[in-house]
Amino acid sequence: MKEYWTSLASLLGVLAFCQSLMNSVFPPELRFAFLKLFNRIFKLFSTFCYFDITEIDGVNTNELYNAVQLYLSSSVSIAGNRLSLTRAVNSSSITFGLSNNDSIVDTYNSVTVVWEHIVTQRQTQTFAWRPMPEEKRGFTLRIKKKDKNLILDSYLEYIMERADEIRRMNQDRLLYTNSRGGSVDSRGLPWESVPFKHPSTFDTLAMDPVKKQEIMEDLTDFAKCQSFYQKTGRAWKRGYLLYGPPGTGKSSMIAAMANYLRYDIYDLELTEVKSNSELRKLLMKTSSKSIIVIEDIDCSINLTNRNKKQSNGSYNETEALTGSGLNEDSGNGDTITLSGLLNFTDGLWSCCGSERIFVFTTNHVDKLDPALLRSGRMDMHVHMSYCTFPSVKILLRNYLGYEEGDLSDGVLKELEEVVDKAEITPADVSEALIKNRRDKKRAVKELLEDLRSRAERNQKNGGRQRDQNGSSEEQEKMALDSPYAEVNGGEEEEEIEDIICKSSDDY
Repeated sequence: MKEYWTSLASLLGVLAFCQSLMNSVFPPELRFAFLKLFNRIFKLFSTFCYFDITEIDGVNTNELYNAVQLYLSSSVSIAGNRLSLTRAVNSSSITFGLSNNDSIVDTYNSVTVVWEHIVTQRQTQTFAWRPMPEEKRGFTLRIKKKDKNLILDSYLEYIMERADEIRRMNQDRLLYTNSRGGSVDSRGLPWESVPFKHPSTFDTLAMDPVKKQEIMEDLTDFAKCQSFYQKTGRAWKRGYLLYGPPGTGKSSMIAAMANYLRYDIYDLELTEVKSNSELRKLLMKTSSKSIIVIEDIDCSINLTNRNKKQSNGSYNETEALTGSGLNEDSGNGDTITLSGLLNFTDGLWSCCGSERIFVFTTNHVDKLDPALLRSGRMDMHVHMSYCTFPSVKILLRNYLGYEEGDLSDGVLKELEEVVDKAEITPADVSEALIKNRRDKKRAVKELLEDLRSRAERNQKNGGRQRDQNGSSEEQEKMALDSPYAEVNGGEEEEEIEDIICKSSDDY
């Protein structure tokens, strides 16, 4: 044993002597140059190239690092051996991420890339105006040299787009309101917000399935066709007019649209806005990927005066064309004009953002000025009608859990016969089912009795209810065929709008 330790001590002495000799013959500078040359030779024959993405670029946060982190938090990262779980502020979901010094393989356009999350300790800082994190974090991307152009041209841009989408999907949506009119708060914002938690979806919406599918396809086409709008020279926006009797689900439709696209909602209260300039300021402070809503627009502002003729057959430009319904007697500009509302929806200011949807609701479409109804402002007109047989089946499924085969053929046949004659709204059907949701048979029985009584009453009145309200489609046609469109032998709408603008300028 003693000989063993003696031999080991002699070996260590030889190694120490060799190290001293190497330091004398090969100084550190020469060794560093040799290692650098070796690395260059290795990289010359290597088929891979590497890109480092650090968390902090100088003193600023690297947006690409955050985007890669979000991108790898999608389903691609679930394939990793070790994952970290996080949940951000104002987020509704838990995201995955790579653990320290772990790697993962991703595929893009049949090209395989490797991501590695590198975490090292940062050197101790003596003094800094902006303290840096104790750990130095970054991602290293390894790709083959032949795929370098593809990765740099499109892959990183794809990561940025996917990260924005993931961020929007994970973030809670908000409902904004202009309770202060056009004035701003301490942060300089005119909107107040609360979390948007409305549960309405297109699956639970009680309306004709064919019309529902048409609206969903239109929304999908709008959200995915940015290049189409740019190619055609149109602002990336779309307008929807929801009209029909009260209780037919117009507000639920708006909530379903927001949940389907995952957009924020701006509920614009026109009675709180004092002038056209305030209206423009509110529009400028709205974000992209949002729905701007004006509910019951026929009650918020008077837009019907333009259809009133004077005794000589002409139009009163001062009264008829301002469209003021908030402060009609003042001529100092302290009012919203029809011209301002038209420019809000389809003027130059309407394109100050992108991917916005304008939604107007009304119970009386015939009261709206035709200029608001034309394509380009309200591109899609959606009639929210009384309950139909498919709508009743949806409500029975939502409130009672009934599928189509759970009810007898006789009950279904009777429902189909009386629902159109009853002229009942989805809100009334929902209330009838909620009252007896614990007793399903009783709920269906009372619903049938209510439908029968309504149908009989309408039949006795000779369809007076429908005649009084009028067909909504006919009201829309009457509004579009308003006399103002034929002034002076059929002038174009754009000429009339020029008169509006000139009239509003006088104020």
